[in-house]
Amino acid sequence: MKKLMILLVLFFGMASVAVGDISTRVCEADGNTPFDDRDIMVGTRLTIIVSSDTSEQWSGGLFIAGTYRNYGLLSARDYNSTTFDWAGSRFPAAGPDARVYDWADSGKTGFQLLGDIEAVAGDWYIIDYNATDIGDCNVGFYDADVSWDDPIYSIPFYHVRTRDFNTDTRVDLTDFAILGSHWHQTDCNDPNWCEGTDLDTDSNVDANDLMLFVDYWLETTQ
Repeated sequence: MKKLMILLVLFFGMASVAVGDISTRVCEADGNTPFDDRDIMVGTRLTIIVSSDTSEQWSGGLFIAGTYRNYGLLSARDYNSTTFDWAGSRFPAAGPDARVYDWADSGKTGFQLLGDIEAVAGDWYIIDYNATDIGDCNVGFYDADVSWDDPIYSIPFYHVRTRDFNTDTRVDLTDFAILGSHWHQTDCNDPNWCEGTDLDTDSNVDANDLMLFVDYWLETTQ
């Protein structure tokens, strides 16, 4: 029984979760570098890639449901006004007639992924993810053959306050200088929090905020 429990923990803890032969993986914004499951700053962009190791027709989707929509946003690439789909979010392996359609209703928003009978093994779709507010967000992976109402599984993301105080997409000396300009300030409050430098929102810019800042040194959001 103990060995069985260990195997179950290892299986469900995998970064890339498979449903049959269809799987997802999360990468940095470049679409190549594997994401390390760290907490991400508000403003950070990642990519979710849907792949298959077999040739088959498949349909499903990636959606954010309920209150999670307040914290994260999915987007697709290069809208094609002729085919009415987001052509830049489908790879050649998905097949010539594969389609990506945006979807929004009262319960969830995201993208419907429609497969092609000529699909082959490989990467099929790429959808961009953006952390928009502090908190947790789950992106649901749906399989049309199972249900459009509930996801097969969810991909979790955890968002923290940005350290990119000047919003140039990189945490560097410029941001450190902004933090330094508020050093030992004791009247920080909502919503500005001393230009965001009071990272633990205790009204003071001090060593605790410095430690939170250096955890993301030279990190980029895009």
